Amino acid sequence: MGGSESKPKPVENICQLSPLLPKPWREVEFSMRKKTELLEEVKKYETLTDGVEQPRILLTGQIQAGKSSFINSVNSIFRGYPIFQAAAGYGKQSVTKHYRTYTISDSKGGGRLPFIFCDTMGLNGCDNEVGILPQDVISIINGYVPDNYKFDPITAMSTCKKCTERPSLADQVHCIVYVVDASTASLLDKGLLKMLQIIQDKACSLGIPQLLLLTKVDFACNIVKDDLTKVYESRYIHETVIKVSQMVGVPVTCILPVRNYWCETELDMKVDILILKALQEILRQADAFFDEIKRIE
Repeated sequence: MGGSESKPKPVENICQLSPLLPKPWREVEFSMRKKTELLEEVKKYETLTDGVEQPRILLTGQIQAGKSSFINSVNSIFRGYPIFQAAAGYGKQSVTKHYRTYTISDSKGGGRLPFIFCDTMGLNGCDNEVGILPQDVISIINGYVPDNYKFDPITAMSTCKKCTERPSLADQVHCIVYVVDASTASLLDKGLLKMLQIIQDKACSLGIPQLLLLTKVDFACNIVKDDLTKVYESRYIHETVIKVSQMVGVPVTCILPVRNYWCETELDMKVDILILKALQEILRQADAFFDEIKRIE
């Protein structure tokens, strides 16, 4: 009024987004009832495929991302207490030096469970650090590599007397699981991503299902560290899943957040359920692979 200019109202600060999503992006029930249900489903799994009693599940990915720790965690759940059979560590170099296969027993002295884990050295995109080569991972996928074989991190494996000359379907890998550390996921280097792409291309050509374990979610997000049941409500974990999906090329539906056992002396139901849910999905995808093989035979 009266020629005086009205002063613009100050722009209100936009409120920061809540660290929790309005609703979980994946529904998971955390209860002892659900844990028991998952345990029974895994125990009763059958391939229903001639010549293959146990699907081979290959774990590969970042060095120190938790490949061996995942195997130990599954083993722990079925033993009833934490056990650390597969060598695992938290340094900068891969603890696993040989190609190893692991079967899991249903409790101490119990029968073996219907799957085999295949564990390898981690992949490394840096020239100055050692790791398994993608060509060697492909040799494992095709079933040429015997248990306890030690790879040369510089030269890809050539045909050797110990290697399987004509691998059967049972010798081959039936599901590939890439393992990525959630706390360092944004730092995945181009060299590692290129290696993963080589493996992915081969897996796609063979029709092998591919999943991704997103480990150390408790290290990545304090909310999840305080309460693991918030893993699918954490905005940070959700954004990390989307980012990893875009970087690695694995659909969000195939990314499985988990927290491995690494220092505990007792089991935790919440940890168990995330691991068992991941194992459930792995076996379901292996099942789809066997169904496809039967279809084209």
